[in-house]
Amino acid sequence: MRFVFIYFLLFTYTFTFAQNTTHQSKVDALKAQIKSEKNNGEKLKLLDSLTNITYHKTALGFDSISRTTIDYAIQLDSFNLASRTTQNLINYYNNVLGQPKEGIIIFNTYYNTLKNHITDRNLAGIYIDVGDSFYFDKEVDTAMSYYKKAKIYAEKAGNERVKAFAVLYQGYAYTDEGEFVKASQHIQEASKIFVAVKDTFNIIASKNMLSILYSTNGFINQAKKERDETIALAKLFKNYGLLTSLYSNAAADNNKQGLQKERLKNLHKAIAVSEKSNNAAYFRPIHLQSLIIAYAENDSIAKAKSYLNTLRQDTKNMEGIYESKYYKACGYLAFAEKDYNTALIWGLKYLDLVRASNHMENIEVGESFLAKVYEELKEYNYAYSHLKAAKKIEDSLKSVQKNNALSYYQTLYETNKRDQKIKEQNSEIKLLDEQNHRKAQLLWGSIILLIALFSIIYLWRSRQYSQKSVQLQKAFAQDLIHSIENERKRISSELHDSVGQSLLLIKNKIFLENKDNTDTSLVDGAIDEVRTISQQLHPFQFEKLGLINSIKNTIENFQKNSNIFYSEDIEIEVLNISKDKEIFIYRMLQECLNNVEKHSEAKACAVSIENLKDAVLFQVKDNGIGFDVTENTKLLNSLGMKTIKERARLIGAQLSINSVKGKGTTIQIKVQKN
Repeated sequence: MRFVFIYFLLFTYTFTFAQNTTHQSKVDALKAQIKSEKNNGEKLKLLDSLTNITYHKTALGFDSISRTTIDYAIQLDSFNLASRTTQNLINYYNNVLGQPKEGIIIFNTYYNTLKNHITDRNLAGIYIDVGDSFYFDKEVDTAMSYYKKAKIYAEKAGNERVKAFAVLYQGYAYTDEGEFVKASQHIQEASKIFVAVKDTFNIIASKNMLSILYSTNGFINQAKKERDETIALAKLFKNYGLLTSLYSNAAADNNKQGLQKERLKNLHKAIAVSEKSNNAAYFRPIHLQSLIIAYAENDSIAKAKSYLNTLRQDTKNMEGIYESKYYKACGYLAFAEKDYNTALIWGLKYLDLVRASNHMENIEVGESFLAKVYEELKEYNYAYSHLKAAKKIEDSLKSVQKNNALSYYQTLYETNKRDQKIKEQNSEIKLLDEQNHRKAQLLWGSIILLIALFSIIYLWRSRQYSQKSVQLQKAFAQDLIHSIENERKRISSELHDSVGQSLLLIKNKIFLENKDNTDTSLVDGAIDEVRTISQQLHPFQFEKLGLINSIKNTIENFQKNSNIFYSEDIEIEVLNISKDKEIFIYRMLQECLNNVEKHSEAKACAVSIENLKDAVLFQVKDNGIGFDVTENTKLLNSLGMKTIKERARLIGAQLSINSVKGKGTTIQIKVQKN
């Protein structure tokens, strides 16, 4: 019976919201703002804030404020806000005012307007709340249908926590329908979801409910196991409200088992932790009544009377939800004192009250108590009548427990049998999978091996071809450059020996034929130009002078014909470099000097040759404008630079270009010795 359990499971929720902490000044201020606000959206926000401040507070007008907010939100098409407020209002009537029928009316008023405009999460929420309304109104089947809908929409929304509540409340409904096995399965499922979403409060609450369910159906050991785990959790998170109910339930089970010392110990634990909770005043009467009954049954009349005196200090402790147990406590104490007539009065009052609640266990307790009282009063007919009624209820309850136990163990057996069958099938599937896996591994291994083999052969042949291609390209480039160099040498020789000689003969002829006119400047210019072209094509004395002297000679020529100051630092006399490479080095240095002349805007340029251990380092350095190597890709990829790079590559030289804007450029050519 969830209505009874609710006080032990979620009392903090309902009791806290029933408090009327005054926020009247805030409420009045918000109402004034709402009245003066012209913007509809802002007005709705203020109304929403007002409902939050007055949440579940009857004295502050929560009901009317909520209805105003819902209507205004619908008017502005803010359907999800309207839905959330509707849920809170239904919850208020269910858990605070105890008027579930009004909750159903509220649902019917707004549901059709909202259902097609709200999120799946809000649909799930509103189904849970109206399900509670039907549940508390004893329409358990209807409640169950709404909880099932809530679960479907919570799954659609991907909201595991809301789904857990839907499943948990299904478990409560199955409990009321006597479906112990289904109730147990649903509560366990809900508990697992709460664990997954780390909702500690509801983990504890659901496990507590499970322990109560086990206890009610005679599974005392299972109940203790669940309860002990829950107590450990509640202690860890200092949830004193739930902890006190756990100790109370433990005491009730101790009484069923005849463990009176443990019963009293757990009752004292319950009252101790309840004093640490936010609702000590709510729990105190319940625990005092339990202690009165326990001490009365264990021959501690003085202690029982002391607790009864404490209980009677406040009349609220004897009214409302505390009334029936107050009668029971007074009856048990009177019976222990052998005041059977007084015990009879209290016993009859208790039985009348619990009969109205239709709680069968409490009715059975009342009938049994009156049977004992009438027996002591020697009124055996009445004693027999009440004993018979008590036994009938007891047999009925035990029959239900036996049926539930049978269903539970049958379900457990079938579940284990199914799990074992699944396990065997999984083992067979696993074995087949393993065999197929091995076959697949062998097949794929063979395929991969063949692919790898063909790939290796292909890569090896490609590499061989690539290497051969590179070698051929290199050889072709070298042959081409050699051919170009030879051709340049031939043209240079022709210019020097043939054209140059012809120009000299023309000059001499001018002198001989016209002694009065000795202006041979044009011829001299042509001769100088021929010599320059010849020198650039191929230094005619390169073979005779060698690389070092040719470099020096070139620097000297640049110095004579330029505004840039050229200098050299060449102390090395013999280069251990093959003759084939020397002409390449000369051409690279010549191109470097041409670049200095054309582009550097330098004041000075220095050429140096350094003899290293395994190589010779040639360097051309200027103090010109320089350039940014990372930006000026155009200059780096110019024809002259490409030629330098190509020649360096052909002779296996290391080429280094370092330049800084405004600080000049340094080019180094490192050539390995023979």
